[in-house]
Amino acid sequence: LFLHRDGLFADRCKHLLAKVVRAMREGGRVDPATELQVRCVELHSYSEGGALDAPLHRDSGSLLTLSVQLCEAGRFEGGDFVTFREGEPERHRLEQGDGVLLSSMELHNVTRVTRGTRVSLVVELWSEPANSHDRFE
Repeated sequence: LFLHRDGLFADRCKHLLAKVVRAMREGGRVDPATELQVRCVELHSYSEGGALDAPLHRDSGSLLTLSVQLCEAGRFEGGDFVTFREGEPERHRLEQGDGVLLSSMELHNVTRVTRGTRVSLVVELWSEPANSHDRFE
């Protein structure tokens, strides 16, 4: 679900979005001189059987990606956020409110959900003008 479409998230959650963008910038993964704008704010929901298991998945075109776990970890099983360190998978079992900030070009996945529903907020920043359409425009 694209929450940034038509400026919805920026209008309704202006202060929250500003804090998120500031925290992402302060994460030190991009040159501080780089202008960053919102590419997308998405609500991701994976129910039983759902996963992001594309082996070479990256958020191409974006510079920074933040994934924040919105639901309690006990409401689902599986659904770990996975990054890769020196080619080896590193699972991040997140609690509600925890997030993972990464360079958007880093490979990442979500393991298959085996019970319940996993819900997260994903924010991507890029150096283009702020986007108010879908992720690919």
